[in-house]
Amino acid sequence: MDRAITRSKFGVARLWALGLAGVIFLSVVAMSFMRGQLGQPGPDGDDAVRLVQIRDLLGGQGWFDLHQYRLGPNGGTLMHWSRIPDIPIIMLTGVFDVFLPQDTALAWAITAWPPISILIVLAGLALAVRNIGDDKLLIFTFIVALFVLFGHFRFQAGAIDHHNLQIGFLAVAVGASLDGQVSRRNMALSGVMLALSVAVGAELYPFVAVLCAFHAVDWAWRGAKIRGGTMTFGAVLAGAIAVCFFGMVPQAAWGRVYCDALSLISLLALATGGVGLALCAALLSGYNRVIRFAGLGAIGIACGLAFLIQGPQCLGNPLDVLTVDMREIWLGSITEARPMFAQRGGRWPFVAYAMGPSLVALGLSVFGLFRRRDIRRDMMFTLLLSLGLILMLYQVRFYVFGSLLAIIPCAVWARDAFDAGRREGGQRAGYLLPLALSSPALWALPVMLVLPSPALNIGGERSCLSGATRAAVDSAPPGMILSDSNIGSVLLETTPHSVMYANYHRDIAGIAASLEAFGLPPDQVPALLAENQVDYVLFCPNAGENETFQKIRPDGFLARLTAGEVPDWLQPVEPLPEDGSSGRFYRVIPQN
Repeated sequence: MDRAITRSKFGVARLWALGLAGVIFLSVVAMSFMRGQLGQPGPDGDDAVRLVQIRDLLGGQGWFDLHQYRLGPNGGTLMHWSRIPDIPIIMLTGVFDVFLPQDTALAWAITAWPPISILIVLAGLALAVRNIGDDKLLIFTFIVALFVLFGHFRFQAGAIDHHNLQIGFLAVAVGASLDGQVSRRNMALSGVMLALSVAVGAELYPFVAVLCAFHAVDWAWRGAKIRGGTMTFGAVLAGAIAVCFFGMVPQAAWGRVYCDALSLISLLALATGGVGLALCAALLSGYNRVIRFAGLGAIGIACGLAFLIQGPQCLGNPLDVLTVDMREIWLGSITEARPMFAQRGGRWPFVAYAMGPSLVALGLSVFGLFRRRDIRRDMMFTLLLSLGLILMLYQVRFYVFGSLLAIIPCAVWARDAFDAGRREGGQRAGYLLPLALSSPALWALPVMLVLPSPALNIGGERSCLSGATRAAVDSAPPGMILSDSNIGSVLLETTPHSVMYANYHRDIAGIAASLEAFGLPPDQVPALLAENQVDYVLFCPNAGENETFQKIRPDGFLARLTAGEVPDWLQPVEPLPEDGSSGRFYRVIPQN
């Protein structure tokens, strides 16, 4: 009878968890409808350029050819993006293409995929609970996940950039890595997820390094007990990164090193580390810890030599390749690339929203280490959350990973508080405090009341392309457009024109030439535009760069254009709009 009651309770708990997961999924679907942009890329410029990349692939561009031929001068820009995020969208397009025209099928695919991708995150959280807890923890995990993931912008329709996959891969990798028994199945899954993370984008490189080091040290400490799982992890990690490399990198680029994308150095590092760890686990598990740690030291030396010989530039500051103007003017204008405490417009509520749950989870993990309750779990989250917070201080974009990593520690705290309240017979609502402190919104609310945050202008650059401006752009023969960086991705997605300038760091020549043109005196600009074969100038009155150049280059071309001084070598393509926000589209008149 008692077992039947217990099974019944577990069944009810799982139903509650399933219902919460359904609410999370439906929240991103509902927010997608409320936004009213189904069938269109999300507000992030990367979503638009991802759609351009997929269209080019469907239009016949090669699988291994990642050039964006309409971005930048001199024949375009070799992008650093992976094809992996393209795969599910192309597959869905193929399904919808059976009964819809291809353009409509693609619109359906970019609408459906982002909400579907949140299921990967939920699966990773469920796997984590399976490895460390029970059905009660599953309920609290999805309650906390509801606070973090409700209507999450990375999973709304049109959000087709690679970040949703990165969040999902990290969730599954962490969930599998929490298996204290280090089973072969979970270690294989973790190895595959980490390899895919490296193949998709550089943002997860630090987290991958921490998890790989964690598995290695775990084996060196525990030895033969986890020999099989560690061998599987190392071998699968090496094999999976090899599959990704040879499946994504063209043969002509096998010997090249790129620090921002999957390349030879990524293959060498993970393959050397994975194979080395597998061999150490196979050969040294029966020896003492000193020998095992010596084996890890040898692996570390091998990986270090690979970097020093093949990719020493990847050990330096990635921003060193940018000019001073590119760092201070262009990179400084990208919100997600700014340090957390360098946000503009008094965004302290956002800082609280982004960092609050991660700080709570880190505190809980460190406290757990002192209490020695689950050292392995608490050590993993201490390392990952510490890294996440450090990376947030460097660039704000990393907060989404920190929020994800905070879910499990906060859920464990809430579960423990709930159990303690039931045992003591009083304070039965004590678990509400952990739940409150795990909510990003509740962290932001009190700060917002004291320091109101200005509304974000997400996607505001599209206002530059009003009906009249878009008609002017469409009426002109395809050519090269000079405009501000934010509108560049929109122009690539919505027009057949090329653009000099957009928020992609590999377009070094285009960014440098555009910034130079904006700052030069107007009479010196035509020669630079002719050199870069620029046909048109699109001036967006509300672009952030206008104010920047008015301050730093008040006599320059962009500052003068902002002040209403149009040089005689610019000719309106169509009558200019009368409102103050629409773009002004000009044809460049060649100068003799």
